[in-house]
Amino acid sequence: MSTDSTTAPETLAKLRAELDSLDDELHALLMRRAGIIERVASDGGKRGVKIRPGREASMVRRLLGQHQGSLPPQSILRIWREIFAAALIIEGGQTVAVCSTSETCEIPALAREHFGPLTPMRRHRNPSQTLADIESGTAQVAVLPPPSDEPDGIWWTSLMGRGPTQLSVIAKLPFWTQRAEGTPVGVAYAVAAIQPDASGNDHGLIALEVPADTSRARITASVTAAGFTVLNILAKRDAGDRALALVEVGGLVDDTDPRLAQISGLDAPALSIGGFAMPLE
Repeated sequence: MSTDSTTAPETLAKLRAELDSLDDELHALLMRRAGIIERVASDGGKRGVKIRPGREASMVRRLLGQHQGSLPPQSILRIWREIFAAALIIEGGQTVAVCSTSETCEIPALAREHFGPLTPMRRHRNPSQTLADIESGTAQVAVLPPPSDEPDGIWWTSLMGRGPTQLSVIAKLPFWTQRAEGTPVGVAYAVAAIQPDASGNDHGLIALEVPADTSRARITASVTAAGFTVLNILAKRDAGDRALALVEVGGLVDDTDPRLAQISGLDAPALSIGGFAMPLE
């Protein structure tokens, strides 16, 4: 007599019981992780702005390096993005200011995807209002359109000032660049009142003030001669008899980097305005 009709339901019941057991273990580990984060917060492990996008990026890369099987890697990233967002809530939370215009309509969706649905967000119609939230302390992170010489993209020039609140680029969104159908497209940059933390695979941003007739090729040659690996000139904005240029280079750079002083042909000292962990391809 065949037993297929009874074996299949019994096997399915055992597999479901195994899944239930694994779910219990996963949830117990999440609660254990949350408890450790509470201890870090109570011991004063982080002060000021809590987000550490470089550490988050290095963790995701490490875990994906171990990943195998049929679970989509993008799902691993989504799971960990939620865990990172929840950890920040435990540590006191953060508010994200987002620049949302008709030309940057995807940026709020990119911000929501990256920072999680439970993170409070404030929308503004232009970059200056968005950055003002950071300077006033109303928000801890600003999400803005890519740097350029267009009206919505020249916000990067305001990061060249060295006032009481020094703002820096700390991340580039999205972190997973292969976009599935239905996910937001485009690029955005995150800015905060902290320096970017290293992830092990990073790009830096250097802002330059040069004579107006300085070509992109000459800028590239000068920055390369100083010892940097030039990856791109993101923007070159004319300002009368001078120009402001934003150069993307390999590796993070801070204002104490001696190579900055080696860049020739400038009207003012070169400045680092942040950087970001390289997104996953």
